[in-house]
Amino acid sequence: LVRRERAAMPAEPPAASAGAPPDPKGDKAGGAAKKKKEKDEDDDLSPEDLQLKRDLELMVERSADADTGVQKMAVDSMVKEIRASTSSMTSVPKPLKFLRPHYSTLKGVFAACKAADNKKLLADVLSVLAMTMGEEGGRESLKFKLQGSIDDIGTWGHEYVRNLSGEIAAEYEDLTGDKGEVSNADKGSIAEVLNLIRQMVPFFMQHNSEPEALDLLMEVDLLPEIVNYVDDANCMRICLYLEQVARYVPEPEDKKVLATTITLLRKVGKVSEAVRIALIAGDTDLVVEIIDSCEDETMRKQAAFLLSRQQVRPELKDESLGDVTAGTLLSENYLNLARELDVVEPKLPDDIYKTYLERKGASSNFDSARQNLASTFVNAFVNMGYGADKLMLTEGNKWLYKNKEHGMISAAASLGALLLWDVDGGLTQIDKFLYSTDNYIKAGALLAVGVLNTGVKNECDPALALLSEYVGSSTSMMKISAIFGLGLAYVGSEREEVLELLLPVVADTDAPLDAACFAALALGLVFVGSCHDDICQSIMGALMERPQASLEAESLSRFLCVGAGLLYLGKQSAVDVTLELSKTLSGSLGEYCQHTLETCAYMGSGNVLKVQRLMGLAGEHAESQADASADAEAAAPAAAGAGSAA
Repeated sequence: LVRRERAAMPAEPPAASAGAPPDPKGDKAGGAAKKKKEKDEDDDLSPEDLQLKRDLELMVERSADADTGVQKMAVDSMVKEIRASTSSMTSVPKPLKFLRPHYSTLKGVFAACKAADNKKLLADVLSVLAMTMGEEGGRESLKFKLQGSIDDIGTWGHEYVRNLSGEIAAEYEDLTGDKGEVSNADKGSIAEVLNLIRQMVPFFMQHNSEPEALDLLMEVDLLPEIVNYVDDANCMRICLYLEQVARYVPEPEDKKVLATTITLLRKVGKVSEAVRIALIAGDTDLVVEIIDSCEDETMRKQAAFLLSRQQVRPELKDESLGDVTAGTLLSENYLNLARELDVVEPKLPDDIYKTYLERKGASSNFDSARQNLASTFVNAFVNMGYGADKLMLTEGNKWLYKNKEHGMISAAASLGALLLWDVDGGLTQIDKFLYSTDNYIKAGALLAVGVLNTGVKNECDPALALLSEYVGSSTSMMKISAIFGLGLAYVGSEREEVLELLLPVVADTDAPLDAACFAALALGLVFVGSCHDDICQSIMGALMERPQASLEAESLSRFLCVGAGLLYLGKQSAVDVTLELSKTLSGSLGEYCQHTLETCAYMGSGNVLKVQRLMGLAGEHAESQADASADAEAAAPAAAGAGSAA
């Protein structure tokens, strides 16, 4: 066609002027400049490019031919040239570059075209050209594509499909409006757009562009349809992307994204990963459903260990998993691992300090009591859970008496760390200290009972039986140790018996402030993330009803705020009502309470807006020296929260 038409083309006649007589000088100058520019451009082209340009110009001219057969041949030739050049777009394709000046001409040809098949082909060509020639915001590329063919969308190249994706998002937003509702007049347009999307998503998935497919589906509220395109090869890439996206979308959209992620993981049999995401979403019922529906015993047990680590203990259909979720196997498994790694041999604090490297005769200025207390902590951490050491569990327990007063509490409490999770064997070694005549040792033993039972569910409830009788003790240190021991022993369990014991301590405004503060902290640990209304009201009531001066003077009063914050740990917008209530509190304690509640509620959420806000609060500077102390105190939870939320 091109060769035949080129041979038949007559020589171009000189341009005729119309209207008023032209200015000979102006016409000559303008015509000369135009010809010179065209000649320069043609001179820059290679012979092949020059030939392509002339061929395309001829195709444009023949596309307006009255003969539909000639018109179809011309448009088909254009389509072939464009598709061949846009399949791998590393630079501006030459056919698009040469056709740009003819964009308006082709639009006129399209408007006048009567043949349906030719009109579709022209619409496809114009849709591709509109990527660069269309009016900004006019979405002409999408407009022409909807009038063309959508079955072969991938043949026009990746960049073209990406461009369409952006225009579809804007078009869908215009059609649905702010409320997301579609009018009857727009339902047909929505259906066409959705049909086009269902052609684009497989293209993205086949070309490893899963994020672009997911972004497009989220823009039009069709994210669940991604399930149809997931397989073992791409599932983890998609789920990792969705998990990160959930951090940036507002509530409740984040829960929908997580729900889709869980569906994808379950489709390919990733049970443990599905349980993990369900725990992030806070859906315990879904966790139970995932585990109960799994037929692989090994996978069920792995998921049960994951629940045990998070101290989530729902009723499962497989009763054999009860010991796993209860944590009763923790000590045994931990010791087996330690034996395999050959790290069971007890270590002394000096092995950690490496005192043998010090110069002989070097004197130490450390206070002996402080040095002994430091060694107690180091010993507890380095031998934690091994059930053996060379300081505390030796014959006669001489090390215990090398500490003084509160140091003795810490030393006795360290027994719980050394015997961690071994409830049956550990209680036997701690029990004798509960009968000590020294109140410091006895208080430390109460704390040790709490530490020992942390993360373990025992049917006999030894911690509750031993500690509950000391909650009403008249001795302050015994009372506080028993209260905090209960909080450690039953962290995350939401035990009603603990609530009945500790809630009156918080609510009683005549009770000692230190006991009320530790009771609030313990309740926050036991009912962490539960949004418990009664506990929250009692804690906020204590903050409002107790004298402001005494609260500001006592540093332990911050534990009231922390206890309230723990109730909303990771619950995000559920804290809003309590947060508004905390704004009625005056002084630095009120500001501290607000930051603590917000920090705990968005901890681990990855919420970018909250991270920026908390970083801004942490970076504020006091206007005067007098306000510096109060500002630093209020900024502390904000600084910690910025990191924990991220």
